[in-house]
Amino acid sequence: MTRFDPSLMIRRMVIERANNKVYDERFHAGVNIIRGENSSGKSTILNFIHYGLGGDVNEWSETALLCERVTIEVQLSGKVATLSRLISASPRQAMEVFFGNYDDAVNAGRSQWERYPYIRSQSKESFSQVLFRLLDIPEAASEDSGNITMHQVMRLLYGDQLSPVDELFAHEGFDNSKIREAVGRLLCGAFDNELYGNELEIRDVGKRYDSVAAELNSLYKALGQAGHDLTLDWVAEQRVRNEAERQSVENELTRIQKEAAGQSSSPTLKAQEETYLQLVDKQKKVAALREEKDSIELAMADSDAFIRSLEEKLTALKDSALIAQEIGTAQFTACPACYAAIIAGEHGVCALCKAPYDDDIASERIGGLINETALQLRQSKLLQEDRVTRFAEAESSFLVAASEWQAAANRYTAVQKRPTNENEHRLNELYKRLGYLDRRDEDITEKAKMIEVVNALSTQKRELNDRLSWLKGQNEKLVYTQRARLADAYMSISDNVRILLSKDLKRQDSFENPQKVDFSFADNKISVDGHTYFSASSRAFLKSAFLFGFHSAATQKSYFRHPRFVMLDTIEDKGMEAPRSQNFQRLVVEFSEAAPSQSQVILGTAMIAEELNNDAYVVGRFYTRDNRSLDFG
Repeated sequence: MTRFDPSLMIRRMVIERANNKVYDERFHAGVNIIRGENSSGKSTILNFIHYGLGGDVNEWSETALLCERVTIEVQLSGKVATLSRLISASPRQAMEVFFGNYDDAVNAGRSQWERYPYIRSQSKESFSQVLFRLLDIPEAASEDSGNITMHQVMRLLYGDQLSPVDELFAHEGFDNSKIREAVGRLLCGAFDNELYGNELEIRDVGKRYDSVAAELNSLYKALGQAGHDLTLDWVAEQRVRNEAERQSVENELTRIQKEAAGQSSSPTLKAQEETYLQLVDKQKKVAALREEKDSIELAMADSDAFIRSLEEKLTALKDSALIAQEIGTAQFTACPACYAAIIAGEHGVCALCKAPYDDDIASERIGGLINETALQLRQSKLLQEDRVTRFAEAESSFLVAASEWQAAANRYTAVQKRPTNENEHRLNELYKRLGYLDRRDEDITEKAKMIEVVNALSTQKRELNDRLSWLKGQNEKLVYTQRARLADAYMSISDNVRILLSKDLKRQDSFENPQKVDFSFADNKISVDGHTYFSASSRAFLKSAFLFGFHSAATQKSYFRHPRFVMLDTIEDKGMEAPRSQNFQRLVVEFSEAAPSQSQVILGTAMIAEELNNDAYVVGRFYTRDNRSLDFG
């Protein structure tokens, strides 16, 4: 069957207590029914799935807290991975990820697992970022909603029993309408990667623009204290004037020293030696700083090339995953190295390297490589940012050192022109003036450097502003062109929900022939032909119909960012009768089996329809109060 990505499928879940498995079941594509008596642990299993996939559970059962770890083998847009989280009453637990199936994961050393926190940091990705990358869901964020997490997405994929049945999202104490709207639009495929990427860049460029503008304002204030406009032309003029005055002072020094030479009987080279040693020291410092600056610049150029190669590799890996999905394993008739004919080998091994091979192994390797490359790319970019900062510091230090070296060279030149002697009282004023001119020359150099920085920052500010304008313009176009997609997505969801309602048993007048189903992610509400008040059981039916209708729309249209996965634990809430629940179960199976793309539905019931009570649909045994879902032995 065709697979629309992003796609999420659970293949196996294991729950442990004291290193013993208290739950171990395999799941399949299509409809998975978890059945059992009330209070036998069905909801506990669904909560573990929600948690294992990255959601937070606000209220664990006492039985669930006896367990220590949940591990889930998943297929994320065709890539196999194993996810594991410690069970804790404390929220926002980390996740460990192994790029391979469960059996390989449990036999692997802990060093082969990657641990990711719930919340991202500058140096470490969150597990939501990793899962989104493997699912090929854009990393959506905005100034209003912040970064969307896997937990926020799961709130729209899981109809749990504790949430109010008249709300679309799973309940959360500190909810935010902007986050709900962002999640809904994301899963509807309302914006593509470019739009979300632009939003992220707009936020980043905006922060850099503000930083540059603030730095420029500080420099303008400092330069404004000079009492006149400071430009490079002014710097050139001041240098000419300073050099002319220096020449005049040096000429006067030479004249006086000639007079003093005839009167002095004890010339010494002490002043020349001291000035020379200072000059050599400054020259060494300049050489060392130049070498450091050149080394960093070379490393930056090399890193730029490496980053480009990683970006190309990441694109190629994603293309490889897509090609493998579409055309399967590549078959070689000749060796690509020596062109000798390849003799067909045994089934299940690579024709070239003879290593064990199947589609799962290939997807595991590609998933691991994609994540490893993405992490390497992120780290390389962080290191490059550090190099850029160090280069700016090194260049600044080099300019200061070069200025000091020039001043020392000027002093040495001046000293060389005169024979020194031990009694130079007559020359003190001229020396002081020469020192003043040296200091003024340094000050001019400092101002020149500040002017260059101002010019560079002004150019950077202008470029950032141009980039911001371009990005915002692009996003306006993208938003305009994708409004039609959002409207189409809403219509598709509404149509699916409307059909489900019309096929409900005749229990709610508004459901018998509904004309219009409206919903709002931001308001967390749904209405049928303008009505929002229904019986308690009908509200439960409507919520289940919405979540499943959303899921069905995603299986019918490839542009949705919905992962074609849904869990329903609400179909028997609020006094739902058995015939009505069983009718809904049949509708779920009917829609799932008629869908043009692969998907997964997991639902819990105490009243399974008889014709669905078989291995094609059920997962695990029938749970009772005496023989619950978690087997503690």
